[in-house]
Formats: sequence, structure tokens, C-alpha cells
Amino acid sequence: VNLLGPVTLTLALLPLMMKNCNDDKKNVKIINVSSSAHLRATGVFDEEDLRSSSKSLMNIFPDTKDEDLSTYAKSKLALLQFSTLLRHKLPKDNKIQVFDAHPGLVWTPLLRNHIGDKATNTLQKTGLAGLIYKSPTEGSRALLAALDHPAGTSEEQLYFVNGQPGGFASPESRDLQQSQQLLDRLIAPELEGIVELPDGW
Repeated sequence: VNLLGPVTLTLALLPLMMKNCNDDKKNVKIINVSSSAHLRATGVFDEEDLRSSSKSLMNIFPDTKDEDLSTYAKSKLALLQFSTLLRHKLPKDNKIQVFDAHPGLVWTPLLRNHIGDKATNTLQKTGLAGLIYKSPTEGSRALLAALDHPAGTSEEQLYFVNGQPGGFASPESRDLQQSQQLLDRLIAPELEGIVELPDGW
């Protein structure tokens, strides 16, 4: 869901975005929501994964509970790599801006489920939850800052953290070879028959 959901939606809407991107009255942007958790992942796949004969490498991700959030970290790195693909593969004359954004630490059900009921109740009762974490509304405002940002160059990675551009994203998030492997070994086979990839991908 963290990866294929936004990728499928983006690719489905991409023809319409490309049609409208050169209209000066329309500000066409793709903003992918990442997380600082991506810094924990050095790659989506390792060498053993890439040696697999499977058409799709989706099966490397476990179906069990993501106790250490390693799968979550990989999914957020993968989404950043999808942004890298967009920036490099979209036509050079297009005016679609592709930004990445991390809203900060947000008090969400995902977070509460991860830390457990005891920690959640303690943080809520003491009021620390509101001091340490953002509300979902505050997190969404941080993402809207990317929407309001003026256009940059099409191949430049601009990573927003807490509503400010210039946040640190890992070198792996900009690695074009890893991004291409993600496309070839996961995105393309998983989305075959669901959504068309752009010409030349």
C-alpha cells in the first residue's frame, strides 16, 4: 500500500498531468509522502534478492507484522526512488514538479499500533503525545508547504522536512540504478495489466 498505492494513482493520472503541465495557469506537482524512516534502509533489494528468478520481487516482503519497521523503511525509500524515476524519465520539456515530503512525527494509528497500548496511554495521559508528536492536521500543513513552493529544476530532488525544503534524504533515494531495479523488478511486473507505464519506461 505504501508504495504501489501512490505509484498506481500517479501513473494513472500522469497522462492528464502531462496534458496540462504546460498550461501556465496550472501548477502541476507530484508530492510523494516519505519519512525519515527511509534513512534506515540502504536499499529496497539486496544482492540475493536481485539474483532471484522471480519476475516480481514483491514476495521478499514478509506478510508478518513489521515489528522493527524495516519493511516500512524500505517502502518509504522505494517511494523516494519512484520520485527519482519520475524526475529522470519524464520528458525534459515537461513542467511537472516532483517533490518529496516528510511531515515529521505524526500521532497516527500506525504509530500508536507500533508503540503499543501501554506507551500510547501513558503519552496521552501525561500530555506528552501533544508535545512530542504532530496532529494529523499539523502533519498535513507540512505537506502543503511543498505544494506552495515555487518550481525548481525538473531533475532536482527537493525533500521537504517539517514543511521546509532542503531536508536530508539518503543517497540511495537518488540512486538511478537502484530506482531502475525497483521499476524493473517490482513496479512494472506488479502493475502489468493494471496501469500502463509511460512510453520509454
